[in-house]
Amino acid sequence: MVDAIVLAGGGLERGRFQRLDPSIERKAQVPLLGRPMVEWAVRGLRSSPRVERVVVVGHPSLDTPALRELRATLVPEAGDIAPNLRLGLDALPGAARILTLSGDLPLVTRAAVDDLLEHAPEADAVFPYVERVDIQRDFPDRQWIFAATPDGHLTGSSAFLFRPEAVRAGWRWVEEFLNARRHSPLRLAARFGLGFAVKLALRRLRVRDVEEKLSELLHLSARGYRTRFSELAMDVDKYSDIAFVERLLEQRGR
Repeated sequence: MVDAIVLAGGGLERGRFQRLDPSIERKAQVPLLGRPMVEWAVRGLRSSPRVERVVVVGHPSLDTPALRELRATLVPEAGDIAPNLRLGLDALPGAARILTLSGDLPLVTRAAVDDLLEHAPEADAVFPYVERVDIQRDFPDRQWIFAATPDGHLTGSSAFLFRPEAVRAGWRWVEEFLNARRHSPLRLAARFGLGFAVKLALRRLRVRDVEEKLSELLHLSARGYRTRFSELAMDVDKYSDIAFVERLLEQRGR
């Protein structure tokens, strides 16, 4: 069993959603088939019987009757990703494992959640990633960015499975990493080191190298997991994604 945090904070990047109704001010509120996007993410989590408590970290306006019917607790956001993650942690006392999802993953399914929980390697932190062949099988008409590696052409997901006690113990390093990732690509690259960047540029970087570097930086054991469920990477990050995702949700409904 696992508890879950949905990180749904932050305003809407209006430049990416220029044609959206101007009354929509937050990304988590973007409507998909008449429901806020964050609600679809929570529904995906709730479809799995392995998920117990669900905490949504976001603006108080997200605390709707529909979200409460899904037994999700809203925690008001505090700004950036690091303090929001900490708020989610604090709202789940006693959790043994936590699955964190971005609030813009409306296509999450029970199969994706159950597969990750059943097959993820034993580690303090697990980062799922997806192979190009699986992405192109499911979403052939959408543009993606892949990292070319000896392990294949890969892209990251917007999911993260971890043991909260390990993250708390190494919070100083976790917070520094998240802040660098959020604010400064150069700062993040510097944390990984020149050798790491060179390997990436030469397409010699393996998943094993990333595991070792993250374990070193975060002071915990980090492992990757290749998921075949590409919906864990299918975030809604621009206006054109809305119609695309709505079409897929309608197909599922039929």
